[in-house]
Amino acid sequence: MADPQNKDFPSLEDEIFSVAHTVEVEPASRSGPRLRWRSDRVQALGERAQALGGRDIGALAAGFGTFVFVDVVMMYAPLMSSRRPSLLPQFVTLLVLAFGLGGLLVWKVGGRWRPFGAGMMAGWIALTLISVGFLTGVSVTL
Repeated sequence: MADPQNKDFPSLEDEIFSVAHTVEVEPASRSGPRLRWRSDRVQALGERAQALGGRDIGALAAGFGTFVFVDVVMMYAPLMSSRRPSLLPQFVTLLVLAFGLGGLLVWKVGGRWRPFGAGMMAGWIALTLISVGFLTGVSVTL
Protein backbone atom coordinates (compact mmCIF):
# COMPACT_ATOMS: atom_id res chain seq x y z
CA MET A 1 0.00 0.00 0.00
CA ALA A 2 1.08 3.52 -0.63
CA ASP A 3 2.23 5.63 2.23
CA PRO A 4 -0.16 8.62 2.68
CA GLN A 5 2.83 10.84 3.49
CA ASN A 6 4.59 9.96 0.22
CA LYS A 7 3.60 12.61 -2.35
CA ASP A 8 5.52 10.97 -5.23
CA PHE A 9 2.58 8.66 -5.91
CA PRO A 10 -0.88 10.25 -5.90
CA SER A 11 -3.61 8.38 -4.14
CA LEU A 12 -6.69 7.10 -5.93
CA GLU A 13 -8.68 9.95 -4.42
CA ASP A 14 -6.21 12.47 -5.84
CA GLU A 15 -6.46 10.92 -9.29
CA ILE A 16 -10.25 10.85 -9.29
CA PHE A 17 -10.77 14.35 -7.96
CA SER A 18 -7.72 16.00 -9.50
CA VAL A 19 -9.87 17.90 -11.98
CA ALA A 20 -11.59 19.72 -9.14
CA HIS A 21 -8.24 21.13 -8.00
CA THR A 22 -7.37 22.52 -11.43
CA VAL A 23 -10.73 24.12 -12.24
CA GLU A 24 -11.12 27.75 -11.33
CA VAL A 25 -14.65 29.01 -10.94
CA GLU A 26 -15.23 32.61 -11.87
CA PRO A 27 -18.10 34.23 -10.00
CA ALA A 28 -20.87 35.54 -12.19
CA SER A 29 -21.24 39.27 -12.09
CA ARG A 30 -24.71 40.69 -12.43
CA SER A 31 -23.40 44.18 -13.09
CA GLY A 32 -21.95 43.34 -16.53
CA PRO A 33 -23.82 44.42 -19.66
CA ARG A 34 -26.14 41.96 -21.35
CA LEU A 35 -24.52 42.64 -24.70
CA ARG A 36 -21.39 40.83 -23.56
CA TRP A 37 -23.44 37.80 -22.51
CA ARG A 38 -25.15 37.68 -25.90
CA SER A 39 -21.91 38.01 -27.80
CA ASP A 40 -20.42 35.16 -25.74
CA ARG A 41 -23.48 33.07 -26.46
CA VAL A 42 -23.33 33.80 -30.18
CA GLN A 43 -19.64 32.99 -30.23
CA ALA A 44 -20.25 29.69 -28.41
CA LEU A 45 -23.00 28.76 -30.87
CA GLY A 46 -20.74 29.63 -33.79
CA GLU A 47 -17.93 27.46 -32.41
CA ARG A 48 -20.36 24.59 -31.86
CA ALA A 49 -21.70 24.92 -35.40
CA GLN A 50 -18.16 24.88 -36.79
CA ALA A 51 -17.20 21.82 -34.75
CA LEU A 52 -20.31 19.83 -35.69
CA GLY A 53 -20.77 21.15 -39.22
CA GLY A 54 -18.84 18.55 -41.19
CA ARG A 55 -20.21 15.55 -39.35
CA ASP A 56 -23.78 16.81 -39.41
CA ILE A 57 -23.71 17.74 -43.08
CA GLY A 58 -22.28 14.32 -43.92
CA ALA A 59 -25.01 12.53 -41.96
CA LEU A 60 -27.67 14.76 -43.51
CA ALA A 61 -26.35 13.94 -46.99
CA ALA A 62 -26.24 10.23 -46.14
CA GLY A 63 -29.89 10.28 -45.02
CA PHE A 64 -30.86 12.19 -48.16
CA GLY A 65 -28.95 9.74 -50.37
CA THR A 66 -30.39 6.71 -48.60
CA PHE A 67 -33.92 7.95 -49.15
CA VAL A 68 -33.25 8.80 -52.80
CA PHE A 69 -31.83 5.29 -53.37
CA VAL A 70 -34.83 3.59 -51.74
CA ASP A 71 -37.20 5.84 -53.69
CA VAL A 72 -35.55 5.05 -57.02
CA VAL A 73 -35.68 1.31 -56.31
CA MET A 74 -39.34 1.41 -55.22
CA MET A 75 -40.66 3.71 -57.94
CA TYR A 76 -38.69 2.47 -60.97
CA ALA A 77 -40.94 -0.44 -61.95
CA PRO A 78 -44.34 1.24 -61.46
CA LEU A 79 -43.33 4.38 -63.34
CA MET A 80 -41.69 2.50 -66.24
CA SER A 81 -44.60 0.17 -66.96
CA SER A 82 -47.10 1.01 -69.70
CA ARG A 83 -50.06 0.27 -67.43
CA ARG A 84 -50.01 2.51 -64.38
CA PRO A 85 -50.76 0.44 -61.31
CA SER A 86 -51.88 2.06 -58.10
CA LEU A 87 -49.00 3.83 -56.38
CA LEU A 88 -50.75 3.90 -53.01
CA PRO A 89 -48.53 1.16 -51.45
CA GLN A 90 -45.36 2.93 -52.57
CA PHE A 91 -46.71 6.29 -51.40
CA VAL A 92 -47.55 4.97 -47.93
CA THR A 93 -44.26 3.08 -47.62
CA LEU A 94 -42.15 6.07 -48.63
CA LEU A 95 -44.11 8.38 -46.35
CA VAL A 96 -43.69 6.04 -43.38
CA LEU A 97 -40.01 5.55 -44.20
CA ALA A 98 -39.26 9.26 -44.48
CA PHE A 99 -41.38 10.70 -41.70
CA GLY A 100 -41.88 7.62 -39.53
CA LEU A 101 -38.31 6.37 -39.39
CA GLY A 102 -36.80 9.80 -39.99
CA GLY A 103 -38.95 11.38 -37.27
CA LEU A 104 -38.09 8.55 -34.89
CA LEU A 105 -34.39 9.13 -35.49
CA VAL A 106 -34.74 12.89 -35.00
CA TRP A 107 -36.97 13.04 -31.93
CA LYS A 108 -36.45 9.78 -30.05
CA VAL A 109 -33.01 8.40 -30.93
CA GLY A 110 -31.16 11.71 -31.34
CA GLY A 111 -27.41 11.99 -31.14
CA ARG A 112 -25.56 11.37 -34.36
CA TRP A 113 -28.66 9.83 -35.95
CA ARG A 114 -30.60 13.10 -35.76
CA PRO A 115 -29.21 14.65 -38.97
CA PHE A 116 -29.59 11.30 -40.77
CA GLY A 117 -33.33 11.30 -40.01
CA ALA A 118 -33.61 14.94 -41.02
CA GLY A 119 -31.89 14.06 -44.31
CA MET A 120 -34.46 11.34 -44.98
CA MET A 121 -37.30 13.78 -44.42
CA ALA A 122 -35.57 16.41 -46.56
CA GLY A 123 -35.15 13.79 -49.29
CA TRP A 124 -38.88 13.09 -49.39
CA ILE A 125 -39.69 16.80 -49.53
CA ALA A 126 -37.09 17.53 -52.21
CA LEU A 127 -38.13 14.63 -54.46
CA THR A 128 -41.79 15.55 -54.08
CA LEU A 129 -41.14 19.17 -55.03
CA ILE A 130 -38.72 18.43 -57.87
CA SER A 131 -40.86 15.75 -59.52
CA VAL A 132 -44.24 17.37 -58.74
CA GLY A 133 -45.09 14.28 -56.71
CA PHE A 134 -44.42 11.59 -59.34
CA LEU A 135 -41.35 10.11 -57.62
CA THR A 136 -43.08 9.82 -54.25
CA GLY A 137 -46.52 8.83 -55.50
CA VAL A 138 -48.28 11.96 -54.25
CA SER A 139 -49.62 13.27 -57.58
CA VAL A 140 -51.02 9.92 -58.72
CA THR A 141 -52.47 8.97 -55.35
CA LEU A 142 -54.13 12.22 -54.35
